[in-house]
Amino acid sequence: MSAGYIDLHCHYVPGVDDGARTLDEARGMVEALGALGFEQVIATPHLRPGMFDNDRPGLIAAFAATHAALAGPALPRLALASEHYFDELNWRRLLEGQGLPYPGERAVLLEFYDIDFPPSIDQQLFELRRRGLLPVIAHPERYQCLWRRPETLERLVRAGAAALLDLAALIGKYGRHPQACAEELLERELYQAACSDAHRVQDVAQVAAGMQWIERRYGAEELDYLLAEGPRAILAGLGTV
Repeated sequence: MSAGYIDLHCHYVPGVDDGARTLDEARGMVEALGALGFEQVIATPHLRPGMFDNDRPGLIAAFAATHAALAGPALPRLALASEHYFDELNWRRLLEGQGLPYPGERAVLLEFYDIDFPPSIDQQLFELRRRGLLPVIAHPERYQCLWRRPETLERLVRAGAAALLDLAALIGKYGRHPQACAEELLERELYQAACSDAHRVQDVAQVAAGMQWIERRYGAEELDYLLAEGPRAILAGLGTV
C-alpha cells in the first residue's frame, strides 16, 4: 500500500548511531513504514560530535551500502540526509557545505539542546535561509523552553523555519510534557510535517498510533498535509510563510 507519504526523519542506516543495529532491523523498519503508506523514507543519522562522531563521507558510504542491500520495488524509495545537532562544529559544517541536507539540498534537519535554543538562533537560522537552506526543527515538542513558551516556535516559523512533529509524541512515548506540547503546537498549526523518527522496528507501531490520533482529531486531510504535502514543500525548500 502507498499513500504517497514521505518520512523525513528515520534512523534505519545500521551501525552509525542509536538506530538500527543490523541490515535485518533496517529492512524491518523500512518494510513496516511502507505498509503504513510511506513511499519514501529518508535516513537521518545523527551528526552529533562527542556522541555520534559521524561525518558526511562516512554517512554517504554507510547509506550507499544500506541502499544496495535494501532497495527494491517492494520497498519505499530510500534517501539520505542527517540530523544535525546544532553545535559550533555542525554550524561550521553547514556553512562550509560539509553537512548533509535533504535531497535537493534545499532544506536541512536540525536538533537542539533539550532545555533551550541558543541565544543566536534567529541570526543563525537567517544565515541558513540566506544560503538557500530551509531550517527544519526536529521534534520541537521535546524542547523544554517550548513547554513554557510555545510562542517561541511561532516566532521561528514566521521567520522562515519549518517544524517537524515526531508522531509518537502524541501517544506519550516521551512523557506527558512533550505530549501536551505536541498537542498545543498542532492546535497552533505550527507543524509543517510529521515523521517517524523510528530507531527500531517496534517504533513503527507507535508511529501508526500517532497517525490514527491525528486522523481522529483533525481528519484525513490533516494527515495527508503532514505526511505528504508538507514534506514535499520542505524538500523543495518552501516553508509555510
